Amino acid sequence: MKVILFDLGNTLEDQQREVLLPGAMRTLNAVRAMRDLEGRATALALVSDFGETGATPQQILASQNEYYAILDGHNIRRFFEPVARRVVLSIEVGALKPDRKIFQAVIDRIDASLSFADLFFVTERRSHILAARALGMRAVHFKGPRETTGDVTRLLDLLPLVRNFLQATV
Repeated sequence: MKVILFDLGNTLEDQQREVLLPGAMRTLNAVRAMRDLEGRATALALVSDFGETGATPQQILASQNEYYAILDGHNIRRFFEPVARRVVLSIEVGALKPDRKIFQAVIDRIDASLSFADLFFVTERRSHILAARALGMRAVHFKGPRETTGDVTRLLDLLPLVRNFLQATV
């Protein structure tokens, strides 16, 4: 199994305007339909810095509900179900991206037999991309809103990169 891991804020959505970015829905639909070399569906997942680390269980639950409400508002939660396994928030893990601990939490929740090489990470933060690559992930720097650089400037431009990742032999 391979995992396509997105950041939400300023990667799939314009966080300031609270709207999905152009091509987000088409990209998610297209990635969900892709298969790896063995014909297995890819797992879509989210990893986000959301909430304060060191939170109480009640604060964690409140942040989870707030985050899931954002997904519902954008009508994209269905791509990341079950959210308990496919959404990892910094408040739950006690670490912010690009800490290894938060990426390891993605693996632990989805399938402990995965390695970082099985993850394809997309975010607008260059420093997070560099750290993810250092862990062995395939990572693509997206030129999000108000960013000046990126490996890709449109979400739909990710599709051939994801397809190549899914078809690559290790």
